[in-house]
Amino acid sequence: MRTVTIHIFNPEHDHALAANLARFTPPRAARLLRSQLAFLPALWAEDGDIVVAEDVAAAENAYRELKLKVRPEVVFTTLGSVRKLLADYDKVEVKPWGWDITIRETLLRAGIPAEVMPREEALAEVRALSNRRTAVELLEHLRGSEYTTGISRVCDTYEEVRTFLKEYHDIVLKAPWSCSGRGVRNLNIATISENTQLWAEGVLRQQKSIIAEMRCAKVADFAVEFNAEADGSVKAVGLSLFATAGGAYTGNLLASEENKRASIAKYIPLTVLDDVTREIERYLSHRIGGVYTGPLGVDMMVVEGDGDVATPRYLLNPCVEINLRRTMGHMALALSRHGHRGMMDIKFENNAYKIILTNKNL
Repeated sequence: MRTVTIHIFNPEHDHALAANLARFTPPRAARLLRSQLAFLPALWAEDGDIVVAEDVAAAENAYRELKLKVRPEVVFTTLGSVRKLLADYDKVEVKPWGWDITIRETLLRAGIPAEVMPREEALAEVRALSNRRTAVELLEHLRGSEYTTGISRVCDTYEEVRTFLKEYHDIVLKAPWSCSGRGVRNLNIATISENTQLWAEGVLRQQKSIIAEMRCAKVADFAVEFNAEADGSVKAVGLSLFATAGGAYTGNLLASEENKRASIAKYIPLTVLDDVTREIERYLSHRIGGVYTGPLGVDMMVVEGDGDVATPRYLLNPCVEINLRRTMGHMALALSRHGHRGMMDIKFENNAYKIILTNKNL
């Protein structure tokens, strides 16, 4: 039996979850990312897989320019040409960056059979689980060790936001659905911004709730990447150490798991990380098993302790975000397994996005 997997990079996925429309126009930055980095799925694809790109020649050239040590032999094609290729295969799988009703509708209009994609009802469940309230629930479940910290709350009114602000003084507000680094505002009790209040009230009107988090003194960002299996289990697949600027992703460390674990061990005992990881596997297997299948990531954070002599110097916030989609961390894992070391950066220069592999570290 001949099988093939169709890959498509749809970085507008988080915007699509927020819009919840079969057809919508993503922001310009998301459209540029999609067109200019369409080749990215080739990094984790298998030989013979199909990778969809608006400009096949540009995708092939960008793929070659990375000068990979291991390069899967994939077939680049436009979305309009995919249907013609499917007649040669007995079984077809579709793996976008993230599943939402927008990408499903796009693929349906391109002639991809509905039976090889999740049903709309299933995607509605995935969207519900992608609400940041799932991360609030997981954080509450994971807190309890002397090394773990973090407090977050789902607020249904701005008065509830005010109450949380009075309790914790310096907080972060997040829209339930938004892309990484967006839909986030800081709020300090000493300098309450009218613009932030208006933004929060707008989120409450549009999305019916808002997430409030205690702001922590961040030391390092990282994530544990997982895969939700077809049997309902969720399994950790590796660590992702990444850098941010202004809340936006800027790059990933390419290193062995041993070296990444050693970096985390500078701050917290690895037994704490391992216990948290196992508990996330158990919790998410129960919470999303049978609903979502595919890659996902849980963003975490090393933060400073409160300075009390009885408190460790560094603490772990074990759940800052949950991304029920592929992440840049999964891409970094694929490159690291092929022997690449250094940094994977995303640069925006001359109105173009590029992936750059360098020998520097975080």
